Parts: sequence; structure tokens; C-alpha cells
Amino acid sequence: MHDVGPGDAPYYSRFVDGRRGEVLDAAMAVFAEKGYDCGTMREIAERLGVTEPALYRHYASKEALFSDLVAQAGDHIAARAAAGMDRIRPEALRESLGELLESRRKPHGERSARPIIGMLMMAGPHNDSFRGDFRDHIALPMVRRLEELVPRVDTYFGVSRTSEETVGPVRAFMSLFVGSFMTAMLFDDIGGEQDDAIVDAMLAIMGWDKTGPAV
Repeated sequence: MHDVGPGDAPYYSRFVDGRRGEVLDAAMAVFAEKGYDCGTMREIAERLGVTEPALYRHYASKEALFSDLVAQAGDHIAARAAAGMDRIRPEALRESLGELLESRRKPHGERSARPIIGMLMMAGPHNDSFRGDFRDHIALPMVRRLEELVPRVDTYFGVSRTSEETVGPVRAFMSLFVGSFMTAMLFDDIGGEQDDAIVDAMLAIMGWDKTGPAV
């Protein structure tokens, strides 16, 4: 197979092995240039240097290919975010949340996923399958990891809440976190004071801004 193309930074090939990663990179390049609706399997095959029937041996349809784009990127992004949440230290909560937000702007981080995020934002609202992929591969894994984090931080600060009382704040926290994560992938000028404001909002949502360590 040919390279994805001059100037096309490989994204999927960094964490999806073999030909599958190359196919996904080529598809992302075509969809980024043409959009999901206008990009075709023929153009993806041409970018790869294979025939269109050969491409269909990997994916039965364009929708199946795009679904895998979302799933693979989602799993990768969610895993990186989860690892960041695991590093959060209750005793240095503000600094830990700041580091988590900063990690999304690393030169080789998720900024290279901008095209797929942009396409998902445009195509997702019109496609139940794509919305489901986003929910299952990004939103729900992050919510589950946050649900594990909250009791640990609550215990440190002496916050008591029932599981029912946790649902609303966790969803609001995730809306803020996922939104800031995606915004940072789309824009270069997000950071600094903006991150400080996001951390303030995260702490306020969870009620961790008015408490000190439990004695």
C-alpha cells in the first residue's frame, strides 16, 4: 500500500497495526478533504493504491468504515483520558486536573484527530449509528472511569453523597471535560486562563471547591 499522502500526518497507524491502520488513515484524509457525504470508497482506494473491490474486502460499506474510524479513535482517546484520570491526586487536585487538560494539547496527542472529530460533529447528529459509536467508545468509558474517581476524591475531602446524587454532577463534569477535550483538538489558542476556568468549573460541579481534606 502507498503512504497516506504527502503532508498527511498518520494518526491511526500509530495505534492500529498493519493495513487496517493505513486504510483508516487514508479514509480520514479523504473524509477530511471531501466530507463524509462526498468522500467515496473509490477515492479512499485510490489514495491507498488499491482497487475499490480490494477496499471492500476490508469494509463492506462506507458507513462501516466511518464507524470504525470513530470507534478506533474513540477507544484511543478514551484510554488516554482514563490514564490521565488515574493520575489525578486528591491532595493536588487542581494541579492534577490542570495537567489532565494540558495533556490534550501535546504535539503528538489528540490534535491529529481533528478531522475525525470535526466530521463526527457534522455527520453524527444525522446518524444514529455514529452517535452510538461516540457514546459507546468515548462518553460511556469516560463516565465509568469518572465514577471510579469520584468516591476516591470524595473520601479525601470528606464529601458524602449517594449514588443517585452522583449521577447529575458526573454527567455535568463529563459534558465539560469532553467538550473542552474536543475544543482543544479543534483550536490552538485554548489553554492558560481558559484551562483555569475549566478547572474552577469542574471543582464547583463536583462540590470540591468548598471543602478541605477530611481530618
